[in-house]
Amino acid sequence: MKHKKRKIFLSGILILLLIFIVRKCNYSENTARKFITDKEGRSLILHGMNVNPDAKHDPLRVGWPQKEDYTVLSEKWGFNMVRYLVLWDGIEPEPNQYDTAYFGRIKERLDWCSEVGLYVILDMHQDLYALRFGGDGAPSWAIRDDGEPFELQSPWELNYRQPAVIASINNFWNKELGHPDLQEHYINAFLEMVNQFKDHPAVIGYDLYNEPTMATKEAFAFENLYLEPFYQELIDAIRTIDPENWIFYEPTALGANQGLKSRLGVLNDPRPDEARLVYFPHIYTLDLDLSGKYLGIPLFLASWAAERNIEAKRQNAPMLIGEFGLDGNLPGANDFLNEVMKLSDKISSGWAYWAYTKGGSWAPINEDGSEQKKMDILVRPYPHCVAGQPISYGFDLEKKKFWLQYVSDPKISAPTEIYIPESVYPLDWNFDINQPKSKWHKEWNDSTRILQIFTEDSKGSKYEITISTK
Repeated sequence: MKHKKRKIFLSGILILLLIFIVRKCNYSENTARKFITDKEGRSLILHGMNVNPDAKHDPLRVGWPQKEDYTVLSEKWGFNMVRYLVLWDGIEPEPNQYDTAYFGRIKERLDWCSEVGLYVILDMHQDLYALRFGGDGAPSWAIRDDGEPFELQSPWELNYRQPAVIASINNFWNKELGHPDLQEHYINAFLEMVNQFKDHPAVIGYDLYNEPTMATKEAFAFENLYLEPFYQELIDAIRTIDPENWIFYEPTALGANQGLKSRLGVLNDPRPDEARLVYFPHIYTLDLDLSGKYLGIPLFLASWAAERNIEAKRQNAPMLIGEFGLDGNLPGANDFLNEVMKLSDKISSGWAYWAYTKGGSWAPINEDGSEQKKMDILVRPYPHCVAGQPISYGFDLEKKKFWLQYVSDPKISAPTEIYIPESVYPLDWNFDINQPKSKWHKEWNDSTRILQIFTEDSKGSKYEITISTK
């Protein structure tokens, strides 16, 4: 078994090495990249967490975090976004019957987020199609397993090879198998959620489907044959009732999460104004999955970044990283996280760590609430929003140096806002900017740790800001 696993691992290295050579690790800063924008027109950079993964097995489908936890995310760590798991079986426990009490519990948490300034991406989540298979998502009445057997496996990913799971997933995606009502129910349930929350001040958008995949021979044609038309139908339906909020969509999880390319076609937003679609991939690279450690070479992350960069340009959409995370006890875990932070600054416009749990090696905090070591990397200076077009931004963890370059937009009167954590700069810092004082002024809020830069020039100018230790 060890020999077989080693061969698989070496094959994975060879495949990604070829990708690495062909792509030449081309994921340098994309100065033309797109960003989500706020109501003032500022470019948003979103840092946050997947907040309620235990909702999957919670009878109330909301998970453990309480109001004070959302306050910690915002006020202690400076995050400005959460990806909030919503479950189809919570929305539609019986066919065409929608649980208003579940919506009420979600609204309570959205209110908490609004109070502390957290944007919320509502994520229609699933793993392994349904709870019965050791996952989450579809209600039990939506399982069409063709009478195939199921035996629970460990680790959990192996359940994707169980006959009942394969049949259920195929019957959802392939309408020609005779169950087109499944997608109809899913879309209608999704629209119920949109109707409930489209006007909530915390909601910035919706994630269409978590980690879509097929575990059959059609897996590599899946995006073209099934996922793309499903996404387009769902996007068109959402736009009939919500023309404003952003719509997030993921490539197939099989391959794309690990660094291979996605074949998802370009999606269209029917709203009359500029498109508000966001590419939302995940990172779970092969070196961690197969070797159990971060190897300390850029091969796997570089190939992932190169492919996603190409795809975001093809989609002509902003890109955020919807999930990444790992066992903090793995060798090189913190080095891996730091590399993810650097590549995210270069090619995306933010990320959501998996996940906000208490205790356990993937969690950001221990059972007693104390922070795990990974928070020294995840809590970092970054621009919450930029009053113009970002060119480059980032933070050098070793040198404790933050930088932001952007071209200002004179039509935007709201300031650029930079979060500066006390854990990085506990006393004071050096602030440098390349423009004369007549063109800008700054304001500092010590309680929120937000530095605001107001630009006063009548035409767009390039601003270069650096913050470093004294």
